[in-house]
Amino acid sequence: MLAHHPIPLMIFGSFSAPLSVWAYLSVPAKKRFFFGFWVGLGLFYWCALSFRYNDNVFLMPLIMVLIALCYAVVFYGLLYFNSLLYRIVTLWLSSYIHPFGFDWFVPDAFFAYSGFKVDRLSFLGVIVAIALFMQRYKNFMFFKSLYAPSKILAVVLLVLCINWKQPASTLDPNALEVVQTNTSQKTKWQPEFLDATIALNLTTIQQAIQAQKQVVILPETAFPIALNKSNLIPTLLSLSQQITIITGALYEENDTIYNSTYVFDQGDYHYAHKVILAPFGERMPLPSFLADYLDRFFFGADVFKLGNAPHFSDIKTQHLDFRPLVCYEGTSRQAYENSPPNLVVISNNAWFVPSIEPFLQRMLLKYYARRFNKTIIHSVNLSPSYILTPALLGDHIY
Repeated sequence: MLAHHPIPLMIFGSFSAPLSVWAYLSVPAKKRFFFGFWVGLGLFYWCALSFRYNDNVFLMPLIMVLIALCYAVVFYGLLYFNSLLYRIVTLWLSSYIHPFGFDWFVPDAFFAYSGFKVDRLSFLGVIVAIALFMQRYKNFMFFKSLYAPSKILAVVLLVLCINWKQPASTLDPNALEVVQTNTSQKTKWQPEFLDATIALNLTTIQQAIQAQKQVVILPETAFPIALNKSNLIPTLLSLSQQITIITGALYEENDTIYNSTYVFDQGDYHYAHKVILAPFGERMPLPSFLADYLDRFFFGADVFKLGNAPHFSDIKTQHLDFRPLVCYEGTSRQAYENSPPNLVVISNNAWFVPSIEPFLQRMLLKYYARRFNKTIIHSVNLSPSYILTPALLGDHIY
């Protein structure tokens, strides 16, 4: 509920984010392993929830424990010494530590919905300020005399790190229909539900046309088929004469399947394949002999080949210029480098709801929207869709 109310969310984030820094700096070194274990479990337990939809559901608790142990090892090194100076450095650098390429542990992103700036220098300033508040001067009178100046410096640093400027987005949210679908993962890929899913998507597009929207955006694999091989292309091309259609679907070519974004605009269409595949969910970040074995174990003997594009594609339409991103890659820093002002992210969160994953995803997206001054349009299955702007209070929730 808090996610729908920007001011309470900002107040909560402005206190909870610095509090998380304080917790990191103050945890005793002898508890570093268990601290990391609970951080890993609390933040990323949901990664194992996708096992609900295959024959290995019994592995869910094991996967959760393995994820937690991975972060326990990471924090064992990050918190090895009690020294505040050591903790300041390791916390500031921890955003660059991505076990197996999974880059959702970004402590800077905890400030996405706070009143503080989210650039790297401001993050360091907040860490140093909190460390100065924690510092004690007990041994010599000379050091005790530094008590008041250090606290004043801490206050000054925090004030300098407050985000006083609020950039504006030029995007008109009223021109967009950002769709939230509610398709269960249990039924999404079942053939008997395909016709109903397609009919609902087409009805949604028709309703957006009737509402005089310029662009309609549907989530990842909203059409759960290889759309380029289907007979729906002429229908969507015809509809695109009245509205720009952005939707997720599969693309099949040369025995390879791509998770793609399709764009239908003015009787023509383009597609952009996913570039960054999610570790373990879509690619095995392991040596090939082990990766092949795990693929066969989890997905069976006839493992399909999931492909990815070598680089991002930027698309210009009649009403919107943007970079299309599919789910996981929207939370990766490299997707925002040299990108246009607008990004369209499409996701299927049915794998993970109910869990904290949708809000953690939104927090990361908001962080990148603010840090890189971008507007992010996010269409989602089974969790709220929204538009995130660079302004702290500029979100539009659907």
